[in-house]
Amino acid sequence: MSAPVTGKPQLNRVVNRTLILDRIRREGEISRADLAKTTAIRPPTVSSVIRDLIAEGLVEERGNGESKGGRAPRMVALVRKQPRAIGFEVTETTIRAGVCDLQGELVARSRCAFAPAPPEETVERLFDVGEGLLESAGLTWANLYGVGVGVQGHMDMANGVVRWSHPFGWRDVPLQRMCEARWGTCTDVMNDCAAGSMAAHFLEVGRAVRNLVYLCVRFADASHGVVGLGSGIIVNGEPYHGEFGAAGEITSPVAHPLTYAVNGAGRPYADPTALAEAVGAGAPSALRAMDRLGEEMASLVVHAVNLLEPGILVIGADIAELELAMLSRVKAVLRDHSLRYEAGQTRVVASPLGEFGIVRGAVVPTLQRIFSLPRWT
Repeated sequence: MSAPVTGKPQLNRVVNRTLILDRIRREGEISRADLAKTTAIRPPTVSSVIRDLIAEGLVEERGNGESKGGRAPRMVALVRKQPRAIGFEVTETTIRAGVCDLQGELVARSRCAFAPAPPEETVERLFDVGEGLLESAGLTWANLYGVGVGVQGHMDMANGVVRWSHPFGWRDVPLQRMCEARWGTCTDVMNDCAAGSMAAHFLEVGRAVRNLVYLCVRFADASHGVVGLGSGIIVNGEPYHGEFGAAGEITSPVAHPLTYAVNGAGRPYADPTALAEAVGAGAPSALRAMDRLGEEMASLVVHAVNLLEPGILVIGADIAELELAMLSRVKAVLRDHSLRYEAGQTRVVASPLGEFGIVRGAVVPTLQRIFSLPRWT
């Protein structure tokens, strides 16, 4: 955690730096003169801050911009493809990891099979995966600004503790402390769906709204006969975890479409991948199973919209083909229930984040520390 900011001169420097850096992130490329206009910071101060940011490797010059009658201005932007953080997503079957730049874009990524293990073994496995990614990029843990870990379960995010994770059988695990002790870098531990909501809001579709719900659907593990469900909530531009940290947990079971779908021989499909192929081929039983799922999911969506009235509700899933089939059916049901749905005018969209969206969301707290004002006393 950064030291508190004290004293007016120090506070002014921090505020100016943060405003300028965040404006550069939002604009992509911008001149010093336009930075001064949009931030209301004096031009000499802007130039001084830009010099510091270039020296730190956060900002670079990108050549000349368009002339407005005089000398063409020099444009500045965030350094491209400069790794600054690692994000992890840990599920019952897989570890996904990615090295991200200042825009939250993936510079390098990896995926490996995983089975639930004790916390110590899990941290060691994360270390090995991260070490491999950093080595390939010619970096070490010390080069990073932070690490993020998204895990299924009920979290105490303020203290980095996994209070309870049913998939892993963990209770009251101080995962943040364990991770930081292993790789010596500031680490954020969060619920995986909370990470997804932060990615959707900070990096992608939700930038234009202040209230957003991210609904995560997991098809890959069908062993329990239900789809895995979770949600992350953004309220007034900030993650909402509830009074006790469990906001977004969905306890209503929704049957997995594999429990209803059968192939041409009348037998159940072998796994979710086979079901996805059948849906893509237009197999009637597979489509009917997705229709049934769409009905159940639409009910959840309507409740979320009526309760929270988010600007956007983002639906993401771990199998893209099933995500698209499910979303089309959810939207069809919502159209049929327009009287219950129109009041909020919430947009329901598929997640554009892809397979590594939660990985990218896990690094958002690191990026926010770079681009947001710190606390001061």
